[in-house]
Amino acid sequence: MSDITVRHATVDDVDALAPLFDGYRQFYGQPPDIAKASAFLRARLTNGESKILIAASGRAGKAVGFVQIYPSFSSVRCRPIWILNDVFVASDVRRLGVGDALMAATEASARRAGVAYIMLTTAHTNQTAQRLYERSGYEVDQEFRTYTRLLAP
Repeated sequence: MSDITVRHATVDDVDALAPLFDGYRQFYGQPPDIAKASAFLRARLTNGESKILIAASGRAGKAVGFVQIYPSFSSVRCRPIWILNDVFVASDVRRLGVGDALMAATEASARRAGVAYIMLTTAHTNQTAQRLYERSGYEVDQEFRTYTRLLAP
């Protein structure tokens, strides 16, 4: 897709992002809930708790994908890091370069912000995402093991 543009989203983009974010949540087994998706995104953007890059296509600028990043810090490096938590591309435009454009824009934005590294996780079974990440230069961590303690569903 040659007509893809990627930019940082604002609160004004929540209505366009909510159906995509709801689709992302459904991919991970959550029931559809546009209102919940919208409220979550609005809160993150309003409170400055996440950065969202939105991919748009065509003259109308139809939202076709997004990444959501949670800023954090590396104590060892004494620099900011980004946790790339969510990546989603609308099913009708997959395999057309939207994911690649989002990943490239994320890296460029992180470099401008002086970020030490971008960290992400994905399901062991999500081979499509794994191919995108590896194509974008990400490597499976061989040094650290990640643990999770689930506190709420």
